[in-house]
Amino acid sequence: MHNQLHQLQEACDAGAIRPLDLHLGLFLEKQAVSTVSAVSTNREQRHPSLLLAATLASAAVGNGHICFPLKEATREQPVVADLVKKYCPNLKQWRQELLATSVVGNPGEDSPLILDKKNHLYLYRFLCYEKFIATTLRHRAVTQLTCNHQLAAQLLRQLFPATEQGRRINFQEMAAALALLKPLLIISGGPGTGKTHTVARILAVIQALHAQQQQGPRKKILKVALAAPTGKAAARLEESLRQAKLSLPEEFRRNIPEQAQTLHRLLGSRPGTAPFRFNRENPLYLDLLILDEASMIDVEMMVSILEALPEKTRIILLGDRNQLASVEAGSLFADLCGHDEPQWSSQICTQLEQLCNSPGVLSSAAGQAGVSPLADSLVVLRTSYRFQDNSGIGALASAVKKCSIEQVQQVITADFTDVEAVQYTGKKRKQWLKEQIIQGFQPMLTASTPEQAFAAMEGFRLLCALRKGPDGVQGINTLVTQVLRQAGLISLQKTEWYHGRPIIILRNQYEMQLFNGDTGILWQDEKGLLRAWFRRSDNSLTSMSCARLPEHETAYAITIHKAQGSEFDQVLLVLPEEESQVLTQELLYTGITRARNKLILCASLARIATTVQKKTQRFSGLAEKLHDLKNIT
Repeated sequence: MHNQLHQLQEACDAGAIRPLDLHLGLFLEKQAVSTVSAVSTNREQRHPSLLLAATLASAAVGNGHICFPLKEATREQPVVADLVKKYCPNLKQWRQELLATSVVGNPGEDSPLILDKKNHLYLYRFLCYEKFIATTLRHRAVTQLTCNHQLAAQLLRQLFPATEQGRRINFQEMAAALALLKPLLIISGGPGTGKTHTVARILAVIQALHAQQQQGPRKKILKVALAAPTGKAAARLEESLRQAKLSLPEEFRRNIPEQAQTLHRLLGSRPGTAPFRFNRENPLYLDLLILDEASMIDVEMMVSILEALPEKTRIILLGDRNQLASVEAGSLFADLCGHDEPQWSSQICTQLEQLCNSPGVLSSAAGQAGVSPLADSLVVLRTSYRFQDNSGIGALASAVKKCSIEQVQQVITADFTDVEAVQYTGKKRKQWLKEQIIQGFQPMLTASTPEQAFAAMEGFRLLCALRKGPDGVQGINTLVTQVLRQAGLISLQKTEWYHGRPIIILRNQYEMQLFNGDTGILWQDEKGLLRAWFRRSDNSLTSMSCARLPEHETAYAITIHKAQGSEFDQVLLVLPEEESQVLTQELLYTGITRARNKLILCASLARIATTVQKKTQRFSGLAEKLHDLKNIT
């Protein structure tokens, strides 16, 4: 046992597991010993297989998984895999040993660890999260709403006038119609597919139907909330919805909300206290909640959201199922959407055809009997209105999404004006980067006003896949600072407090309306005083004393994770020269789709190929619980 503990400590020192994981494993193993000792004369009985399993179950959550499949243990990092082969070589025996302890139970039992029939080992609370989310969302998904179909059809025709599509399916219109039929709607679509455009029309038709139902002097106001995981994403949702409203007929623009907030603010985050102000006992009294960038929402946050919502509250989730999953545990949005093409039930297809005046158009979209319970609540928007047929960015994103190395190579070697790919290495790569740095940041640093500086900063963004290392955010930010000092574009003094320095906030500061991921610029005001400037959700600029800034860092370069929920005119995307476990197809897709007009990709073809082939794998049972035709047990 001492030998095993020593090896686990080595794995901890190597970064394969966290100290937290090992301490939890030791605690549970000790609890099992104590319980056995009370009824056994053998007070030295220990459980090496339990220590290892409990440690790996905790480590799995730290790595973004909801559970740990025991059969995957031998695929862990070598130092961990060797331990598994030594102490738990037989999966069947390992399962029996775990269930024989007092801290591992079957589903339905109250134990710190739960082992299901598929040998998925859960920390108890994460299994509870899965079951609660699946039960709650399935209930909403199978619920049918009633509305005035005749009036709804008239309103939809006004909001989605007939186009040259002919008898092609207008999925935006179908999404709006589904929002009238189902209290749960999930809309997935890539950049430029019109998710916010669709939501504006959903709000318009729901508000119009609600107004028609109200009679008498005391009219009930429809309570609608808009939210996103980060302050930046919330600001973008506001901006996008404001623009989308302009495309609505004048009579529909009234009563459509524009103000969005972070999920933490929506739920009433209280610094220093764990629970949110709004919860099961103190719910949010909303008629409709719209959540943008839902791919960034983890399972624990989704539980908090669902617990705080009354059963009658409608929910609309917006996101891109091909983007990165949340930083915390789970791949919630991808699990909700699934990876196959959704097919609606014949019953819903009939209703959609009636509402959208499209008889027979949905015959290909109808599924067989017994489709997933969530199928009738899911819409995938396919047409990109941002990336046209001649767009290299769109073609590259599509090729990466398909995991097609051949198509990726065709795109980066083709003559697209909006995609530039370089494969320099070593000194040549560094010299090329220096030239790009000066060219990219000079407009921001030579701007005359903070407004011009912000416009330049939002027009060019340098993204990295990694945080550490020479090709990560830390190394690239150091290089950028050196290059700009040598070029005389920033202060030659080796201090972080200088005119033109871009920064990114690392921690939410609600009193100052600053959120994790918000970017700003240090800029001298009219009196020559250096202040920190930020753009508000209404596009106005505000400044504060640098001394009041919360935790932050230099942001010439930011990670793709931090850029999620944002878009920039031009993106310089840097992949590391060395292989990394962080590099995945979803990461590359997310980085590519941050660019609106121009993408510059700095990566070798070999690195791109390995990245495209590696899909993110997050272990969980949520997808099965959500889509299983049988009742959850």
